[in-house]
Amino acid sequence: MRSSSFWLVYLGRRVAAALLALFGVALLVFVVTRLLGDPVNLILGARATPEQIAALRRELGYDKPIVEQFLTYIGNLLQGDLGVSRYTQLPVTEELANRLPATLELALAGLFLGLLWTVPLGVIAATRPGGWVDRVSQAIVEFGVAIPSFFCGLLLVLLFTYLLGITPPPVGRLDIGTAAPARVTGLLTVDSLLAGDLRAFGSSLKYLALPAITLALTSCPPILQLTRNTMIGALRSNYVRGARSFGLPERTVRWYALKNSLVPVFTMTAMTFGFLIGGTVLVETVFSWPGIGLYAVQSMQRFDYEPVLGVVLLASAIYILVYLIADLVSMAIDPRVREGAS
Repeated sequence: MRSSSFWLVYLGRRVAAALLALFGVALLVFVVTRLLGDPVNLILGARATPEQIAALRRELGYDKPIVEQFLTYIGNLLQGDLGVSRYTQLPVTEELANRLPATLELALAGLFLGLLWTVPLGVIAATRPGGWVDRVSQAIVEFGVAIPSFFCGLLLVLLFTYLLGITPPPVGRLDIGTAAPARVTGLLTVDSLLAGDLRAFGSSLKYLALPAITLALTSCPPILQLTRNTMIGALRSNYVRGARSFGLPERTVRWYALKNSLVPVFTMTAMTFGFLIGGTVLVETVFSWPGIGLYAVQSMQRFDYEPVLGVVLLASAIYILVYLIADLVSMAIDPRVREGAS
């Protein structure tokens, strides 16, 4: 019973903090978008008459005080209404539902490719600190952190698309003339496999490769650094010294050290995935990837505020949810984390 009450209290605190954070995000973005310019003038243009401006302002509710506008927006938000795009005249919720799978596919692919090289390289670097593998890994971390994602993407496009001709131009998710598979998950690679369409699967992989590699190179190096540092600490711990004194094989010792390093690495991985959901904006723009990041950029260019608010709130909610799940998993695995949260 005590354990159940602990989890209920902890979940209650985290949910309350998440709702407060989302409210703050909504307030901040709402105020900032309203300060960027009058959307009525931007929609109608410079040649609009005062009567037209006043009529549209009343229709959209922009004639009311900003506090009343925000309260109306929050009330609609609680009902699942994110507004309507002024450019496409479609509900923002509908457009986000259509575009979110593309962003999820890109984020998952980038994270998967990142984990393939960051965790093994971090473990190898930790076994010989100061060795050549460790120095190379540190150089990779510094490179990945220093180079902007959009610049890395442009370099990859220049090299592999225009110089070598290996990858297709960055113009979407499928070759022209290749029919999209029936929508099940919205992830083209998964849907094409479910439909048994190998042509669509190969085409989707070609277009997914470069943006995913870009994210793996620029967003995942912190996982490498954390894996290395936690493994070094684990290998120098007393329980590892004790295991070695009992004559356990070095491979077994390193495996136990890795298991004790997985909790912080898992948390960093979850945080990286949450960051990728909202952090693919520039990469999606470079590769014309039709996800929520490109949707937000295009909406900002058109001064279409409702989609921008929707994208920011959705990305924030996903980040908070992923971080909460990571915390719960870490607490379930390691009792020390539960003690720190109590």
